[in-house]
Amino acid sequence: MSRVSLIIEGGGMRGLFSAGVLDFFIQRNLYFNNVYGVSAGACHGLSYISKQFDRARRVNINYVKNPGYSGIAAFLREATFFGFDYIFNKIPRREPIDWYNFFNNQNPERKFYITVTDSQTGTPGYFSPSTPEEAIQWLRASSSLPIIGKPVKYKGRIWFDGGISDSIPLEKAESQGHTKHVIILTREKGYVKPPLSKTEKRLLKLLYSKYPALISASENRHIKYNGTLEKIARLEAEGRAFVYRPSGEIPVGRLTKNVKKLESLYREGYEQACSKEKNLKNFLEQNNGALQN
Repeated sequence: MSRVSLIIEGGGMRGLFSAGVLDFFIQRNLYFNNVYGVSAGACHGLSYISKQFDRARRVNINYVKNPGYSGIAAFLREATFFGFDYIFNKIPRREPIDWYNFFNNQNPERKFYITVTDSQTGTPGYFSPSTPEEAIQWLRASSSLPIIGKPVKYKGRIWFDGGISDSIPLEKAESQGHTKHVIILTREKGYVKPPLSKTEKRLLKLLYSKYPALISASENRHIKYNGTLEKIARLEAEGRAFVYRPSGEIPVGRLTKNVKKLESLYREGYEQACSKEKNLKNFLEQNNGALQN
């Protein structure tokens, strides 16, 4: 019987597409084996594992206009473009996380992994939190982009955004015995990640000179990312990967605050998941694919 992973790419506000797909999964009670989330993908994955329909949409769209969420005010207060105190402390008080469901919905066959990047080695870490505090700290770390954010110090090390070292943790899922994969991407088909600009490289070297491995991982990120997309295409052709992605180039960037555009992207993800329901079922049934309810 095949083990089926769920992999959720990050991408800041582009993650509203993923939130739509995941809400469809919650409605249908579709749960797989291990779940791997990166940055915004990990944040949305938490609401999915805790079975909280519409929470991922609400915590973004209902609060994105607040100055504490992101922007200059957040940067002046916390030295990060995204206001981590507001996002990870204040919003959860208004939109509580169902920690009972979050932990009860995991078992030896299904773990939720948050992807982060080690500043000293430039390599990814994958952590399955065992307490609410661990979950919040790893989510903060996984969302800590260089330049526009600040790293998170936790458990004696400095951590950055998981997307730097492993934007789409396919190899990790394979190493843990998964032979089939449901993958939610936040870029359209045919997207190719470009290398860093000269300005980005200069800023990285200026701000993070004491983390040479982090700089190297950032400069090589596009190579690993594009290679993973090529592998996903091969797995799709072999019937071993089922992919959700925006249908075309989307007018939403990592930092977009336009609520109408965000709502539209969420709706696209949800409707795409609805339209692919039968195809997903066929994918899971082929070669003894296992769907965990």
